[in-house]
Amino acid sequence: MVLENELEEVLTDDSCQVLEVTTEVLEVPKPKKKTKAKQDTDNPTSIYLKDYIGSGAGIGETSYKKLESVGVTTVYDVLIRGSNEVKAYTDMEDARLHSLIKLCKKVLESNKRTRSPKLKPSELRKYRANMTKIPCGNKEIDDMLGGGIELEALTEVYGAFASGKTQFCYSILVEAMFKNKWKAVWIDCEDTFDPQRLHQIIKARGYAEGLSEDQIDEIIDDQLEYIHTPNTDTVVEEVQNLSMKLVEDESVKLIIIDGATGQFREEYLGRGTLASRQQNLAKFMGVLKNSAYFFNVAVLMTNQVLSDPAQQYGDPLRPVGGHIVGHASTYRLYFKKAGTKRYATAIDSPKQAVFDAQFVLNEKGIDNP
Repeated sequence: MVLENELEEVLTDDSCQVLEVTTEVLEVPKPKKKTKAKQDTDNPTSIYLKDYIGSGAGIGETSYKKLESVGVTTVYDVLIRGSNEVKAYTDMEDARLHSLIKLCKKVLESNKRTRSPKLKPSELRKYRANMTKIPCGNKEIDDMLGGGIELEALTEVYGAFASGKTQFCYSILVEAMFKNKWKAVWIDCEDTFDPQRLHQIIKARGYAEGLSEDQIDEIIDDQLEYIHTPNTDTVVEEVQNLSMKLVEDESVKLIIIDGATGQFREEYLGRGTLASRQQNLAKFMGVLKNSAYFFNVAVLMTNQVLSDPAQQYGDPLRPVGGHIVGHASTYRLYFKKAGTKRYATAIDSPKQAVFDAQFVLNEKGIDNP
């Protein structure tokens, strides 16, 4: 009991002071989310679709995510792929889809990112006359093309193996990189791209004076993006992704697809797959042609041939892809061999009459005989 009394005295002793510590809690305000200003749909400037979400342009958050998942992120993509493909991905109503297409056209036209579709004939003539061409080095072929490979055009070169199609592409590429100072993309569908041959042509054309092999490599690596595509899925994906490359770097002015239709020919076998092959090939060609127009670039593709057994007279060789490829091409050249001589024929050209141009293959690539 003594202990209890002593404990009470200790607890009641004034000398024992209890310090009360009070902590003041300060409320930290939550950072306010910065709301990005919506684009004015009357005077739109941005080429990116995400900037038009909820702006009354017909695209919402859900629709954008669906389009983004298939690589449609800019107004270019919408116009290049077309309304049917956009609708298939998003299930947009016609009214919203119409608003979106209208907006995409307005962005490009108002900011002069692409040629106006409503030029006067005189204006169009002057526009095309001032357009820079990419020559190949053979005078007759260049004359056949009106000076060389044209921007905003799809040029197809077809012929039998070893007829000079890839050598023509090398020649155009070298001139584009060194004469026009342009960048290029080479999509290799046949795994035949040879950097050493490219070096040879650069040197033979006089563009490597005073440069070492490593310095030439640096120029090529800076000016050229090379992509190997082993199957149709890969080549279609790379062609659809071209728009992002062209948006990011406007100095890219040449797209080369070497052996474009060969993989479609290999993977779609038999008459039962013919309809599916042609539908996918039509979509593929449409993307190439629209990319040439909207981005003001030159698209050059090589094509294989097949032999028509029903052809009794004349040349039995026909380009793969039929009318779908033929109608999509702006210029169509046929390369052929006759003994030791080689000829290029303009099968389709909006400018020149059909005639044969003789050429040779040497260390310069395509050259005059």
